[in-house]
Amino acid sequence: MHDDSRGRLRAAPRRFRLYTQNVRGLFKPVAFGAAAVVVATAGFALAATVSVTLGPKGPQPAVVSVEWGDTLQFVNGDSVTHAITSPHSDIGPATLAPGATVGGAVTARAGSYQFRQTGAKNFVGTVVVTATGTVTLKASRATVVYGQSVLLSGVASKPDTPVLIEQRAAGATAWSTLATLSSAADGTFGGFVEPELSTRLRASIAAGQIRSAPVAVAVAPALSLSSTARVTRAGRTIPISTRLRPAKAATRVTLYECSPYTHGWRTVAARPPGPSGRITFRWTAGYGRTLLRAAIERRDAAPGFLTQQSSTIAVIATGVPPRGKTRPARAC
Repeated sequence: MHDDSRGRLRAAPRRFRLYTQNVRGLFKPVAFGAAAVVVATAGFALAATVSVTLGPKGPQPAVVSVEWGDTLQFVNGDSVTHAITSPHSDIGPATLAPGATVGGAVTARAGSYQFRQTGAKNFVGTVVVTATGTVTLKASRATVVYGQSVLLSGVASKPDTPVLIEQRAAGATAWSTLATLSSAADGTFGGFVEPELSTRLRASIAAGQIRSAPVAVAVAPALSLSSTARVTRAGRTIPISTRLRPAKAATRVTLYECSPYTHGWRTVAARPPGPSGRITFRWTAGYGRTLLRAAIERRDAAPGFLTQQSSTIAVIATGVPPRGKTRPARAC
């Protein structure tokens, strides 16, 4: 997930869309003089610079500790040319004339990395990479209706650094990358997402070596109910329309009715949604004022979706009232 120089995402990830003006890329090789070292293209604060001096007695210090994201530079303090060789891209290879300096941000995983100084004599040095710090993540809502956005925000102990947002959607066995944000000078970061499926989210810094605790966001489908006829004759059959978004969120939608003559809510019918998520029920109106609502029961909800209930509509049917006892309207 990379930016287009203004921080807008070029493409939306599956199951999420992210809106932020603070999205940045990660790393690419950049040449410093004769050396190619891995540095950040954006999002790193140069919190510290650690120097190693190459001289006739070898690298000084011979063992150097560098925090992930800090700058490691090599300085040739000798009167002859020296070279640095290492199998690790964060440490050379480089050739330094007398007085030359090369360096860049360290992005290797935590561990010890050896390098060799060559020239008049060969010497071995060690770079110890550490990854310390914290990152937090929180969601503005724990439950959303499909199509609603959630604000993800947090604080990283490393300012101006890439923050990786990962997700593990319902049914998935592994975490996948959602987007890369960048922490501000005070360590804060944030962005809006529209989850399309219940999921867990986490943030990480230092190339995934420092992670937040996961946060869960559950998704309920959007379910609406409507009728073109709000007043009709008792005994007449009228269409009652429902719409489910997304259409795959349930295997069936159930229509319920309630009136003084139904003795509480009762099932009218249950039908599967079509490819567009639309369902039309043929409902026969009973005398008086009847309330209708649609619902998705737990047994009918697809994996990754909560149950849902539409708003209630009222239909009034005129005609001859039926015989028999009725319950108060509050039974509905």
